[in-house]
Amino acid sequence: MTAAILALLGGFAAFGGVVMYVVNTLRFDARWLAWGLVPGWASIVTAVLLVIDLVASIMLVSGAILVFRKRNPGRVLVVLGCLGVIGTYALGALSTVIQLMDYRFPLSRQLEAILGNSSIDSILGADVDIPWAVSLLMMVFPVLTVVLAVLPSTKRWCRGGADRRPAGRAPGAPTMQPYPMPRPGMPPAGGYGAPQGHWQQPNQPPQGGYRPGNPLR
Repeated sequence: MTAAILALLGGFAAFGGVVMYVVNTLRFDARWLAWGLVPGWASIVTAVLLVIDLVASIMLVSGAILVFRKRNPGRVLVVLGCLGVIGTYALGALSTVIQLMDYRFPLSRQLEAILGNSSIDSILGADVDIPWAVSLLMMVFPVLTVVLAVLPSTKRWCRGGADRRPAGRAPGAPTMQPYPMPRPGMPPAGGYGAPQGHWQQPNQPPQGGYRPGNPLR
């Protein structure tokens, strides 16, 4: 349950980061993907990171819902979504490092730019000065979510939905059909008792053979 809750929050955060990037670009009348302000490959990397974040958010939300419903594929979606979030953060930091090295900027003084690439920076970074340590700390949550998703207890939880069967019946046991009860006036089924077609009706004399009062017949 904790893995599902963290995955759900992480999915909303990743989706919110993509939305706020678009909103801030329109808000400040900035160039899309910083095209022309940074090398062309850096703009392409930014576009790829946005797509990965969007896909990761869908995976996390879908995976969380499936885990809540005890479906085993939900664990896989949660793990893949978290790896996508971690990957975008690492790739964004690497892209920033390469750009700073091209312009010969000292990396030790640019930790805000290098490590400030989390979803919280995309959501609040335009209005709030977020320290790089907070951005780095945000990466603890996807890592923790991956660990919780692969635990044996989570695996048993998700497999519980696939093993739903009536209590007291062993797996693979055949289902017993109820024996039909005879209705009044109908011969009993199963080949025993009175033969079919000779079931005596009430208040009727026996047919054939002996009749009362006539010892010769």
